[in-house]
Amino acid sequence: MDLQPLSPPSIPADRPPVVGWFYVYCGVLCLLYLAVSAFCLPFFLMEPSELEMDKTQAVVTGVMFLVMGLVLFILFLMPFFLPRRPWVWVFDFVLICIGMTSACFLLACVPLLLFWLKPEAKAWFGKM
Repeated sequence: MDLQPLSPPSIPADRPPVVGWFYVYCGVLCLLYLAVSAFCLPFFLMEPSELEMDKTQAVVTGVMFLVMGLVLFILFLMPFFLPRRPWVWVFDFVLICIGMTSACFLLACVPLLLFWLKPEAKAWFGKM
């Protein structure tokens, strides 16, 4: 009986095409969420009467756009810097699902999700 230590599964060297498309998707959403956060500026700079709301409503709306845009920008920027680990595959899966909540990105997210669930993409992140 030959008892040898189990070696960890090897991570493939060739990146599956879906990972590249995922980075394109994240880049587009980073730009979108930067625009959302920039959309807060009119609520801070314009007179509330021009926006047909009072000062408190304008500030709350501006803060909501700023916080939502920056948080989502950071979330969609993270995949460019995270290592290839199994938990990163799950994190990226959640980002694809976030995109599916928008009718604008649904047509891009469904094929992306289908290819993301394939064994090649999972193996790239070491998820077996």
